[in-house]
Amino acid sequence: MKLLSKIIIIMVVAISCSGNDAVEDTIIEKPNLTGTWKPQRYEYKGKTYPLTECERKGQIVVNASLSGIYERYGVSASTGNCNLDDSFAGKWVYDEVTKDLTLTYNENGTAQTLKKEILDFSDNELKILDASKDLDNVPGNDEASLVFVKQ
Repeated sequence: MKLLSKIIIIMVVAISCSGNDAVEDTIIEKPNLTGTWKPQRYEYKGKTYPLTECERKGQIVVNASLSGIYERYGVSASTGNCNLDDSFAGKWVYDEVTKDLTLTYNENGTAQTLKKEILDFSDNELKILDASKDLDNVPGNDEASLVFVKQ
């Protein structure tokens, strides 16, 4: 009986120790979004689409304090000039579960948010979901990746 008790105790200790090893070895890396990110290209259905010089003026800036800005430029259909279409300054928050990068800013005394879904991320490239353009010449905007490069 004592031998059976010792075997059971050894098995319980061995199982509990091996279960903890897997948990302790798991490392969750939080992305470092700090920096200035400039748009470089669209990616859609395995193809790459270039940006205009005007579109390349845009930026996402994330400071160490998570304050920052979002700017988007476009070409005016009537004049052909480059226009600042959107410009927001505020505080960024990154949600690791939903992979949303959200900027909270103040507009006319009211708190507003701008949410960007991160599709992929590395030290020097940031891909966000963007459905603002028709890339395939089929009516309707396409859900593409807008690729930003860290400056």
